[in-house]
Amino acid sequence: MDNIVYRKIDTGPWSKALQTTPSTGDQSSTSASASRGELSPLSAELFYPLVTAPEMETWVHWLPTAIVLQRSQDLAPEVELGLLTTLEAPPGVLEEFHWSWKIGLFEAYEMRTPVRRDARDPLLLGIQSGQRYRIALWGESLMPLEKITALVQQSLVIKARAARWRLGLSISGVLVGLLLGWWLGFLTGEEKPHASIVFFAMLGLFVAWFPTVLYTPENRQHDFLDQHR
Repeated sequence: MDNIVYRKIDTGPWSKALQTTPSTGDQSSTSASASRGELSPLSAELFYPLVTAPEMETWVHWLPTAIVLQRSQDLAPEVELGLLTTLEAPPGVLEEFHWSWKIGLFEAYEMRTPVRRDARDPLLLGIQSGQRYRIALWGESLMPLEKITALVQQSLVIKARAARWRLGLSISGVLVGLLLGWWLGFLTGEEKPHASIVFFAMLGLFVAWFPTVLYTPENRQHDFLDQHR
């Protein structure tokens, strides 16, 4: 299974400091801090790319299901590791998560997946001070972010078009029902066929609108995206 790890290789002096082998006392102190859930004073932006608002919108549409786990004293890293294993995260992703956890880089982790037909191409994000950072992406059909963004934009056009069709069908159903109710009232000789007109208008709305309940604009959007995942 392919995977992309987004950690920056060259992080300047911080990289050299972290790569320096600590003494036994330092190791015990780091382990104690990690076990207490304390966060490192290091900025996550030194190591991982910041997820901008437009990029996050892309991920929300591409991978709409999110699992967020807050780091706390009661939450052991095994919980996240178990979820990552369930999502078939390769060893490189597990190691990356363990590394970021060990140095206390993030206050929470977010895993995003489609979860419609399968959990294809999950994304692991780290959260620090309300900002999200890309940690790793893995799966069978990995694509560059630019291509994913283009596909999401196409899917939004399809979603908007489907929403317009739903509105148009609903209005058409009401108009046809009104005409049918008025026509039947005229044939039966009703002086005030209001009841028939209202009944057939509601019936026309239901007949026209019901199929769109089963196949919503959101479903059309994600069916399109599923074809390219």
